[in-house]
Amino acid sequence: MADIFKSPRSMLGQAKRHLSNLETEVSRFSKIGAWTPVAEKDINGAGEILKIAFSDRFADQFPHIVFDCANNLRPVLDQTAFAIARTHTGLSNPRSAKFPFGPTESDMRNNLAGGCKDLPPEIRDLFAAFKPYKGGNNALWAMNELCNAPKHKLLYPIAVGSSVGLGGNFTIGSPGMTIHPRWDSENHQMIIASVPDPSQIKGQPQFNVAFTIAFDDVDEVIRGQNPITVLRAMTGEVERVLLATERECRRIGLVS
Repeated sequence: MADIFKSPRSMLGQAKRHLSNLETEVSRFSKIGAWTPVAEKDINGAGEILKIAFSDRFADQFPHIVFDCANNLRPVLDQTAFAIARTHTGLSNPRSAKFPFGPTESDMRNNLAGGCKDLPPEIRDLFAAFKPYKGGNNALWAMNELCNAPKHKLLYPIAVGSSVGLGGNFTIGSPGMTIHPRWDSENHQMIIASVPDPSQIKGQPQFNVAFTIAFDDVDEVIRGQNPITVLRAMTGEVERVLLATERECRRIGLVS
């Protein structure tokens, strides 16, 4: 008998390669300083705004890698369900075979009832046991949501350490200066501080800080978390589903 799980295993392997690539790139990003300090006139006042402008590499490359990983993980589950349904029903194109998700347990079970009719009852029960809904299995739930997240607002840089420091020959004598770092996702810049009196600025800004990345405009269960940690958890859960499903298929005699 042909190996019906060959395709989902291959897809899982591809997701792991994307994750490894992300780990390498984030490590490099945190070391090379792929950003430029900028002092710009405040369009809303007479002062200046201090910013850190990040390269296109941050804006484009990292979100693509994260999406590639998530979008290779998600099909592992549906391909697994589809392969089982073909073997179970003998149909070349079963219409009711997917891995069920839902924002609540009730929604997930509705999707299970309507979208998994071509699966053996044992496999339907197994899928439900993984609790692929928000508050049940957040790694699986967030993976499904991540595939539909707005790519340009997916990630933001965060300083490594507790604060953003100023260094070099850059000094500020203005008592009205406010430091409140915030991320501008549209322009891929971090606004560091507002200086109401630009005559008090001497020298060029240099920020003594390293950055890593975190999830931004995504589901609250992973917002603010390190994408590598999150994707590792997602990968582990997807692999757990795949292995458990293979074992159950052997147990019920669907595959040898």
